Amino acid sequence: MKALRVWSKPDEVRMWLLCLPPGGGGARLFKDWADLLPPGLGVAALELPGRGSRLGEPQATSMTEAVAEFADAVEPILERPVMLFGHSMGAVLSLALARELRSRRGWRPLALVAAASEPPERRNIPASLADASSDASDEELTTWLRGLGGTSDELLASQEFLAEMLPALRADLALVEGAEWTGQPPLDCPLHVYVGERDAAVDGPGAARGWAVHTTREQPPRSFPGGHFFVQESADLVLAALAEDANTAVGGRLLRSR
Repeated sequence: MKALRVWSKPDEVRMWLLCLPPGGGGARLFKDWADLLPPGLGVAALELPGRGSRLGEPQATSMTEAVAEFADAVEPILERPVMLFGHSMGAVLSLALARELRSRRGWRPLALVAAASEPPERRNIPASLADASSDASDEELTTWLRGLGGTSDELLASQEFLAEMLPALRADLALVEGAEWTGQPPLDCPLHVYVGERDAAVDGPGAARGWAVHTTREQPPRSFPGGHFFVQESADLVLAALAEDANTAVGGRLLRSR
C-alpha cells in the first residue's frame, strides 16, 4: 500500500524494523538504514499522506483514520517479528499503531523504541518550546523549528520549503492533539526511550518516566549526543543501539554484525 515503504529485500529479512518519521518528515529518512543495519534486520517505514511519495494527497487530521490505514498497510510484513521505531511524533504514532494491531489481531511488537519524544499525554508541554500547536501561526511554527535544530537557516528562509513543510507539520500536530490516550492497558513488550543530550523539546528523565506507564517491560533509557534530531546527528550510535536492542529482543538468535 502507499503508506508502507520497504527499503530492504523482503526475502532476506528475518526481522523488521518498522520506522515512523517525525512531524513533517517522510519515510525516506530511513532508506539508508537498510544498508547500515545488520543483515537480517530489514527496514520499512510508514508515510503519512501529504509528504514524500504521497505528496499531493490530502493531509491526515484524524489519528484514528491514520492509524487504521497504517494497520492495513503493514499486514504484509507482520509474518515476521517486528520492532517499532518512532522519532518524535513518530513515537506517538508507533504506540497508537501497536494498540490498533493488538485490538485487531492480538499482535504485539517485539519491542518499541520511542526516540526524541515526550509520552503522548505530555506532548503539549514540550519544555521550552511551548508554541508548537496546530493553530500556531506560520511564524511561530518556523521559530519552533529553528529552536529544535536539524533544519538549516537556508531552508527556513525558503518560502518554497515552508509552503510544503508547515501544512504537513500543522496536520501532524493536529493528529496528536485530537487523540485519546487513556483507558487502554500498557503494551506487553520492551519499550526503549532514546533521548538527545541537548534536546530542548524533551525532558529526558521525565520522558522515560512518562513512557514507562505504557509498558509492562520498562527498559533503561539511552542518551545520545545531539539535540532533537540526534537520530541523524549521532546516526552511528543510534543504529548500533537499535541493532543491540533488536538482537536482545530475539534472544540474539537472528542477527549478526556486517
